[in-house]
Amino acid sequence: MRIGKIVSSRSHLDYVCQIYHPGEIPDVPSPASYAFGRFVRLSGDAVGIVYDSQLQNPDFGNFGPRLSNSPQEIRVFTPDLIDEQATLVSLLLLGRLSGAHGIHEVPGEVIPVHSEVETLPDEAFVAFHRDEAGRIQLRYLPLVQAHGGPASLSLLLAVLDRLNSLCPEDRARLGVLRNALNWQRTIQAVKA
Repeated sequence: MRIGKIVSSRSHLDYVCQIYHPGEIPDVPSPASYAFGRFVRLSGDAVGIVYDSQLQNPDFGNFGPRLSNSPQEIRVFTPDLIDEQATLVSLLLLGRLSGAHGIHEVPGEVIPVHSEVETLPDEAFVAFHRDEAGRIQLRYLPLVQAHGGPASLSLLLAVLDRLNSLCPEDRARLGVLRNALNWQRTIQAVKA
């Protein structure tokens, strides 16, 4: 499902996606489709994860009198008014899909502005977490810890929960990693 388009970047790995508004595409994405921890596909085979969000509202703090309040009235009284409100999500690139497996590495190419962003279906999500031999892999883990901000451990735990539900044969290995991340989160809380 298409959810938005790339509007800017902060680095080679960190991109900003503007979520589509009603009227831009036939099927407007629901908030669940761009939720925290959602995997997305960009510019063909690049794969990223939603790790942050931001709401843009230029009208915030502008409490002056208005001729109209509802969107329907605004369309009648000021048809040339551009809606400048936006929902932005931050995407961290993790690698790319190569056939039936994932390659967890820094992508070489820059993602162009206005590139489509779409959700990654469950089958592609599982394929991205398999190597060429079909084994489970999370080689992007240090990258998420370094660039995912203060919520990076929560982000990784959410990924492990999703993998655990989709890959029951790998629950033992995923459980070991989950315990290690929980231990790391506990140690960080003690240090704070």
